[in-house]
Amino acid sequence: MDARRLDVGGLVFGLVLLLVGGYYLLRNTFGIQMAEIDWDMVWPALVIVLGGSLLYRAWTNHPGEPRAH
Repeated sequence: MDARRLDVGGLVFGLVLLLVGGYYLLRNTFGIQMAEIDWDMVWPALVIVLGGSLLYRAWTNHPGEPRAH
């Protein structure tokens, strides 16, 4: 088995930051008309996805196996 493991939590968090940053770059810097984001609807979904990814990582990390850092 490969010693490197996918850091799902880090991957999801990085993807969220990339998407939010890209949205605001296109909207504010380049003036591209984009749909308004209703953050009251989005942030709970982001918390659920991040929590689920962290649970997945904890569930798939078997004791005795080396952790990739």
